[in-house]
Amino acid sequence: MIDWGRWVALRRKRVLFPIVILGVAAGVVLPWHMAKNPFPLERLEALPESTVLSDREGRPLARSLTVDEQWRLPVPIEDISPWLRQATIAVEDERFEQHPGVDFVSVGRACLQNLFAGGVVSGASTLDMQLCRMLDPRPRTLEAKLSEAARAWQADVCLSKDEVLEAYLNLAPYGGNLQGAEAASLRYFGKSAKELSLPEAALLAGIPQSPARLRPDRHPEAALKRRNKVLDRMLEEGMISPEVACDLMAERIELELGLLTGKSARYFVTEALSSRPEGGLSFLDSRLQEEIEELARQRLPALPVGSDMAVAVIEIESGGLIAMLGGVDFEDPSGGQVNAAKAWRSPGSALKPFVYATAAMERRLDGDTVLSDAQTAFAGWNPENFDRTFSGEVTAGDALRTSLNLPALQVCREVGAAKSAGIAEACGVRFRGDPVGQGGLAFVLGAVETNLLDLTNAYATLGRKGVRRNLRYFPDDPIVDAPVLDAEVCAWLGYELSSWRLPSSVFENLTSESTPWFMRKTGTSSGRRDAWTVGHNGKHAVGVWVGRLSGMGDQAFVGSRAAEPLLAKIFNLARIRRTDAPPAPVPWIVEDPIPFPEKNVLSIQRPESVSVYRRVGEGFEIRPKANAEGELLWFLNGRPLGTEEARRTMVGSGRYELLCLTVTGEHALSRFRVY
Repeated sequence: MIDWGRWVALRRKRVLFPIVILGVAAGVVLPWHMAKNPFPLERLEALPESTVLSDREGRPLARSLTVDEQWRLPVPIEDISPWLRQATIAVEDERFEQHPGVDFVSVGRACLQNLFAGGVVSGASTLDMQLCRMLDPRPRTLEAKLSEAARAWQADVCLSKDEVLEAYLNLAPYGGNLQGAEAASLRYFGKSAKELSLPEAALLAGIPQSPARLRPDRHPEAALKRRNKVLDRMLEEGMISPEVACDLMAERIELELGLLTGKSARYFVTEALSSRPEGGLSFLDSRLQEEIEELARQRLPALPVGSDMAVAVIEIESGGLIAMLGGVDFEDPSGGQVNAAKAWRSPGSALKPFVYATAAMERRLDGDTVLSDAQTAFAGWNPENFDRTFSGEVTAGDALRTSLNLPALQVCREVGAAKSAGIAEACGVRFRGDPVGQGGLAFVLGAVETNLLDLTNAYATLGRKGVRRNLRYFPDDPIVDAPVLDAEVCAWLGYELSSWRLPSSVFENLTSESTPWFMRKTGTSSGRRDAWTVGHNGKHAVGVWVGRLSGMGDQAFVGSRAAEPLLAKIFNLARIRRTDAPPAPVPWIVEDPIPFPEKNVLSIQRPESVSVYRRVGEGFEIRPKANAEGELLWFLNGRPLGTEEARRTMVGSGRYELLCLTVTGEHALSRFRVY
């Protein structure tokens, strides 16, 4: 017969003895461990976070892995669903609000359960202890357990309960390389942790117990069982009613897998993260970006096969890049990831406004100045207008609006190609190489290379009344300003090239009052490889390029026909549109007008005046030529040239003055430079 009294006494001794020993050990060892293992607050604060690039309204554009290859997107506790907070406490640490980091009640209960079971069937890890383990993972030994307890006790001193819970929810493993509730919520449900429903929160709360085994995307049945366990615990803790628990346990898991990397504004994202790898709040207007991408998709079928497009939109006041399209398909394996907005291309006549601005700054012309549009040879080069016709006399305003080549070349020759190129560069245009050394006067017609971003920023300078500002991706980028042009000159260019004076074909059936106001200039490169239109409306500068990245031309690639319609539609978008015209330009006195060339006046055609040439090898060969026949006398820097030298002569680097005399006393002078 069993002596129950003796059995209970023996059992009590077996149970009480370890508890007493544990209590003594805790009283002696725990303080020592606390001194040896302070809570790693600095490690918590230094944890790497995934880079997040956001648009101007704070919506994420892109996220990237941390240096330790984790998706870690910490958010404040108030941005985590209350359901997830409650579910996590219910299933992981129901006495979280009562204990000081170590739950001695749970420790005692676990000891009793494990002793009676003869093995480990229950644990006593609190959320504080689990947080310490995540901050400093170690093998599951008694030493490690005591260290976690020591640190957890101190965590309750260093952090508030909300801060402990926030840290846990931002570090807990949710399967794969998902760390934290925000990353898990975005991946599994395509929404932020703040928007989680009760069943979704219960599903996430159960995963950290065994992330690999309970991933809902790979092990839905195990995840479902664990979710229902969490709901059951919430019911036991009085967090939900029996009816709610019963209804939710009958529901199947519904995932809506989302992307963490993002697929919008890919070209902008690439450039922004290249300039600032840590990301941040950017200038990008996502809604505008989507509208522009849709307009580009609609425009594409009207263009030749293989065409590509690029668009840049700059907010004039801030200098911020608010939209950028580098191509129509980022995923295209044939160059889709090449950003055409930054590619070096020939801008055609889109540079002409800067030539006219150079002359206007010197008060050498205004809109009424008469220029010559007659066939003229420039050192053996016989340029033509786009339509191969000539108008004779034409005002500077008409010549600029209709993009006549001969008047622009005449103006550039008078004020100097180097000076005109310098003004364009000062406004923000970057050239690939020396624009004048490579192209001479042909620079005016776009015989150089620049890119859409820089050219659009130069037009933003015109819209900013002549003040150049650096292109900015982020609102906290430094602002670097430089006054370049007179406000009157910028206003005049806007007036001459406005959509009200030069209507767009897109708005041909509308009145001026119904047409959005903007100024723009088109450009078509040699061989029709590139079609451009760039302009501004005083608030935004917009640039459009159309062509093929391969450089293959097409008769359809004409600025006014291929690029201008898209630009006009962008200026008509609600977020861009402007219907009021800026004030009329203030006139100025033309002090030294561009001379109208007289017939039969002696001139030197080669080397043309104010040109800059590049030395090849030891020197540069000049072959003097004038527009007159018969006996001519030539002088180079005052030295007479013999008969052979007058045909060709070599010069080194330096500045030169070439004088031509006729026997009747007429003379012409050409000043040029060789480097």
